[in-house]
Amino acid sequence: MPDRLTIAVEGLSLRGRCGVTAEERALGQTLVFDLRLVPAECPGAVTDALEDTVNYGDVVRAVTATVAEGEFHLLERLATVVADRLWSAALDELVVRVRKIDPPVPAPTEAAAVELVRRR
Repeated sequence: MPDRLTIAVEGLSLRGRCGVTAEERALGQTLVFDLRLVPAECPGAVTDALEDTVNYGDVVRAVTATVAEGEFHLLERLATVVADRLWSAALDELVVRVRKIDPPVPAPTEAAAVELVRRR
């Protein structure tokens, strides 16, 4: 079995509009993303060339743009839109985890989170 590489972006912290209430969306929320991308092949492991792998700079730019352009009621929808934007024929698997820091719930809670796993 060939090696399987996972490319990860962890702790991408962005300010975005995600919440059920209009007030929550207007105030904005701290959203933290952890992303795992598993390419079907990764020639970059041999060629050492950026164009032969997943460019995590492009991943960060895509997620940042998605959060900046959108307004979401649910973390589930936000994770799906991010996954749709990142998914490509070059990937075998994609994991998008998004956490809303200090969510408005009735007890002290560090974060609420969803994790979306997409596989070929």
